[in-house]
Amino acid sequence: MSYREKTITAGKVKDVIKYHTARNSSHKRPRSKNMNTTSELQQKGNERRSFDNLYYDMSANFKADDLYLTCTYGKHMEEPQPKEAKVFFTKYIDKLRYQYKKVGAVLKYIGVTEHKKGRIHHHLLINNADLGIKLIKKFWKFGFTKIQLFGGEPEDCERLTNYFIKESKNTFNTEDKVHGRRWISSNNLIHPEPKIKVVHASSWQEEPKPLKGYYIAVVKRGHTEHHYPYLFYRMIKIPGYDEDRI
Repeated sequence: MSYREKTITAGKVKDVIKYHTARNSSHKRPRSKNMNTTSELQQKGNERRSFDNLYYDMSANFKADDLYLTCTYGKHMEEPQPKEAKVFFTKYIDKLRYQYKKVGAVLKYIGVTEHKKGRIHHHLLINNADLGIKLIKKFWKFGFTKIQLFGGEPEDCERLTNYFIKESKNTFNTEDKVHGRRWISSNNLIHPEPKIKVVHASSWQEEPKPLKGYYIAVVKRGHTEHHYPYLFYRMIKIPGYDEDRI
């Protein structure tokens, strides 16, 4: 008997998921009863995968003191239609990219747009190239630009990911959506790839142990979409830990 172990490393975070499949199953780990419909399972699975993908990208590419922007459209102008807002937002990204290039930096970003609750507005997370707040605000000429420092910790990534997913949920599947995807991002982001291995054992250790230099922040147990048991735990790198000292 065996099970699978998937590991994803993204910035300070290392997630481990141990699970059985129909191929890698054990009589000691029976399937649970099917308590949900297929559509419910698919919807929950899609939401979870969207969250995970965005969270890992955010954790792998952004750090403390990067910048979180909210770009609005002022009441001095008529609220733009979604297609217009997409053009305005894209041009703003292009202007930022040009300014980054001038100082020898490369722009990284993740953004979402919301327009079902209140006036249309954009949220944008960018890496900090020390351009200065005034210059970053200068190129958004349509309304107010709120800029906050990003904390960069795993809980900050989780909080902002939750917010981005929530903001995009109301518009993603509508005909008048602004972007073709749930969120937009630069092509130069690191996308953490999971490493999967088969462990030849009928069961796993119920109480996980952290790797050196990490502590365990979260432990979850449950069942997969196919009703097999799984164990999930999140390890976070200990601040100031130096592998070379060990």
